[in-house]
Amino acid sequence: MTTLITFLGTGKYESVTYTWGEQSVMTNLFPVAANELFGPGGVIVFVTPAAKNHENFRTLHQKLGDKLQPVDIPEGRSEAELWEIFQRVAGAVEEGDTVLLDITHAFRSIPMVVLTVAAYLRRTKNVAIERIVYGAYEARKPFRDPPQPGDRAPVFDLTPLLDLLDWLSGAEALLGWGDARTLADRMEQTHRRLWRERAANTLPQHLQRIAGRLRRFSQALHLSRPIDAMRIAHELIPMLSEAQDEFRRWARPFAVIVEKVQAEIIPLAHEKPERLDAENMRKQLALAEYCLQKGLIVQAVTLAREGIVSWTALQKGDGDWLDRNYRERSIEEALNRASRRLRGQGDEVPEWFDKLPNSQEVAMLWDWVTQLRNDLAHCGMSKQAAPIESIAQRAIELPSRLRVLRNGVPDRTLYGGRVVVDVKSLYGEVAKLDELPVYLERAKELAGEGNEVVLTGQAPVWLYLAVAHALHGKARRLVYRSPASGEVLIFDHTAR
Repeated sequence: MTTLITFLGTGKYESVTYTWGEQSVMTNLFPVAANELFGPGGVIVFVTPAAKNHENFRTLHQKLGDKLQPVDIPEGRSEAELWEIFQRVAGAVEEGDTVLLDITHAFRSIPMVVLTVAAYLRRTKNVAIERIVYGAYEARKPFRDPPQPGDRAPVFDLTPLLDLLDWLSGAEALLGWGDARTLADRMEQTHRRLWRERAANTLPQHLQRIAGRLRRFSQALHLSRPIDAMRIAHELIPMLSEAQDEFRRWARPFAVIVEKVQAEIIPLAHEKPERLDAENMRKQLALAEYCLQKGLIVQAVTLAREGIVSWTALQKGDGDWLDRNYRERSIEEALNRASRRLRGQGDEVPEWFDKLPNSQEVAMLWDWVTQLRNDLAHCGMSKQAAPIESIAQRAIELPSRLRVLRNGVPDRTLYGGRVVVDVKSLYGEVAKLDELPVYLERAKELAGEGNEVVLTGQAPVWLYLAVAHALHGKARRLVYRSPASGEVLIFDHTAR
């Protein structure tokens, strides 16, 4: 049931014919017209002491009878009185109510108060604002003075002004904190409403899809998922360009900031984020700094830490850089050993690590980031926990400290999703030609879809050839590895 919330003053209101679509009502009191035009279940009218004793109120009560519920408010002549009006209007509405707001006879600054109350109710009490309406007495046609009862005054729907606050709030959240949820909600609601009402000959095609991508990009940032963030940013850039006309028509507040959004995400976008190369490293570091700019300190530090691991894996130049065991047992272990050696604990560091460019500086960076990450990860649950101010101040140093990773990045590429298939395991003791279909099915099952596959182990040449042929179209890259030859590339279907 919808409740009409309205206001009444002591002015001399002249009778005109208020129109809403094909409907019309002749009256001098707009709340009467609103009641007939929109059919609310109840009417709450806010009145000052003077208005409550005026003929206008007596007439309105006579017209609406028991449906009318008066609520006293002050005149609104001071800031304190405006806050009291705010509280009384907000207090008249229950959680989950549906309301229709009328500001036609509201006086002085009360329409502004009503707009802020509407935004407050929608966000704190889950109140549905059906409409904000205004009987445009001054826009009557013909415009005669004094007006005649037959002069037609349109009823304006001011709800878009309330929607504008949500759009602006969503834009602020995205640009300020990397949070796209409010903006995505507004886009989706607009898209669904337009398609439901079929209110135009041309309907939006991109809004809902872009809303979904923006929400996922935001989630990727807040969950510290660089690969997802890079991929989604890459998908978003052309989508935002294609939808410019739709933004200007149906999402104007977003149209104003879309170029700024594009400018922010272009440095974060990567078409193939599973492919680790110099560009990918720049994007990972940019993501860490982007999160820091948005006040996402935990995410920034987490991304910086993983960026160091990725940089070290790229420098080492082998292995599956996305394999958890490889990252932890080979790369992180080397970094931890180098960090302990810095602190005089005499740990033995792998020879390959000491040969890396800037290995000493990277070890120092790892030690610093690890301590900062640990302070964050343990949530201050320690008597020796670092002060909040210390963590924030240290985090500010991230961009300058990460510069060491920007220099000397090798011109090579590592691929994630590496699967090692021991060809001997396909057949056991003796390979039998008549069981080849079984071997091939097993090989394809082990290889999965779109991975880099390494074939190794003792097996007949014919079986290697058959497996390699079977993995065309399934594996992204195929590599042969043996102790004698090392790794030999068989094919590479990765888009470059």
